[in-house]
Amino acid sequence: MDVYHHMAYYLADKLNIRPAEILDDWSVPELIVTYGEFANRESNKAYNQYNQLDPKARAKVKPKPQEYHVLFRRREDL
Repeated sequence: MDVYHHMAYYLADKLNIRPAEILDDWSVPELIVTYGEFANRESNKAYNQYNQLDPKARAKVKPKPQEYHVLFRRREDL
């Protein structure tokens, strides 16, 4: 399964639609940005929960959650 199919299946699960609908009707930029937004929400939630743990509990969590799963950058920053 390539990366676009993975993103489509992930979003289809979140949006309760068929993956084929995404793959057939969405543009690649739309797929990537939507995937990034949903993945970042989940990643940020896990990161915030991790930061609320006491230091001893944090030491047991491996690997440390990332704040953002997909980094969006402006063209000027590249």
